[in-house]
Amino acid sequence: MKKFFRKIRYNLIETGKTTKYFKYAIGEIILVVIGILIALQINNWNENRKSEKDKQKLMFALKQEFLINKNTLENHLVGLHKSNAQLNRLVNYSAGAIELPSDSLKLYASNIVYPITLSMLNSVLDEAISAGKFEMLSDSLKQKLSLLIDYTKSRKKISENLDKITVDTDDEVTELYLSLSAFPEVPNKYYVQKPTVMHPDFIKNNEELELIVKSSKTYSKLHQIYYFSISDEIWIKYGLLRLTTEIIDVIDKELKE
Repeated sequence: MKKFFRKIRYNLIETGKTTKYFKYAIGEIILVVIGILIALQINNWNENRKSEKDKQKLMFALKQEFLINKNTLENHLVGLHKSNAQLNRLVNYSAGAIELPSDSLKLYASNIVYPITLSMLNSVLDEAISAGKFEMLSDSLKQKLSLLIDYTKSRKKISENLDKITVDTDDEVTELYLSLSAFPEVPNKYYVQKPTVMHPDFIKNNEELELIVKSSKTYSKLHQIYYFSISDEIWIKYGLLRLTTEIIDVIDKELKE
């Protein structure tokens, strides 16, 4: 093909047809430019197609991760809500606002902290951010994901404050927990050693337990725990779970487009 065009140029020059030669040369340049533009267009089309395919793959992976997280959040919220409802009644009992049967008092006093730790999946989102794939997502989806990250960080602070209150090395707090038997029971299948028994000094009868629960020191500690526990419930229900559900809806909508 190159030899063919070169032969034409030589013939035009040899016959003295300079004007025709320049017109031909310009035409050849235009053809080359058009060829380059077509090649670039095809390359851009291929790149856009690959980018869209990668975007679809990422959104699908995010959806699977968030579906698992949604189920985890819903299950955790059920247990946390039940725990906080019992703690609410215990705080009101401590303040003298309500009465509780002895059995209920023992049950509520022994479960003042919800023992399940919330564990969320975030490997797909973290990898997308670190690999620079986050930017390929739509603005609406990126906004939702950014909000979720902020809510997760804020919820972590609440959880840390709750840990500071409940995991306290203060002797008075430890004695209070022992007197209330406020340590979650571990199922037998998880024991790696034989279970310990309560020291007789910390075993309280009904009257002694009532006095401990109704003391101002106990009320103060229970109220602190309840404040952060209920904050955690609100943050999970109206923050993490709500945004997780909205993100799944946005992904579903965009995958159908």
